[in-house]
Amino acid sequence: MIFTRVLLAVLLALPSAPSGGIPWDKKPEQWDQADAYKILRDSPWTPAEIKLESNYTDRRTDPQSGIVTNSPLNPENTGRARGIEISHNKALPAVAVLWWSAKVVRLAKQRLAQLRNSGAKTEALHADALPDFVVAIEGSEQLRILHDAKEDLHDTAFLELPDGLPLDLQTIQFVEGTEEEDTRVEFHFAREVNGSPSLSADAERVVFHCRATAKTQIHGEPNEISLRAEFRPNRMRAQSQPDF
Repeated sequence: MIFTRVLLAVLLALPSAPSGGIPWDKKPEQWDQADAYKILRDSPWTPAEIKLESNYTDRRTDPQSGIVTNSPLNPENTGRARGIEISHNKALPAVAVLWWSAKVVRLAKQRLAQLRNSGAKTEALHADALPDFVVAIEGSEQLRILHDAKEDLHDTAFLELPDGLPLDLQTIQFVEGTEEEDTRVEFHFAREVNGSPSLSADAERVVFHCRATAKTQIHGEPNEISLRAEFRPNRMRAQSQPDF
């Protein structure tokens, strides 16, 4: 009996081991590299669904047959037939979209940097609450296209709320990559509209839309973004607390 009591006391005094469950239910300091990558690539803060909406086409009408074609022969003698081609068969572009205003996302970024630097593994991790909802698109090609967009991004980037109404873009920020952080474009949306929350923590679905075409075209490189990314705010909970 005495031995059992001593053993129980020793076990209670030992630090608890990290749970092997969902990463966002653990403390950030307990995340390993796999946990951090799961948050950034396969979690409620990455799109539940993301797809290319359309490819813009610039076809021509053959003057003899009247058939619409994409043949470049004799373009000056043919009539243009502009349109939109919807495709369900093409592979999706590798575009990383994140719900950046969530603390857990920014903490995962910090944790990855911390794990790469062995001397900083014990430093405290911290992320402030942001005043806006922020969706980020990562990647240098994406930043190039969006920074050089023909369109006014305030017209082509928005959040589609659960009731179908749009939440307009407030500001956009371009963040050049460094050794510590990735290149990204941040889209900021108001958390409140007319004194009321613009998006509820219980919302089952919100969709981020973004479309842009680069004014300066680079041959052989993607020069257009046209995507929709669907998120599930009601699943964005870290350590049982809403985080979005």
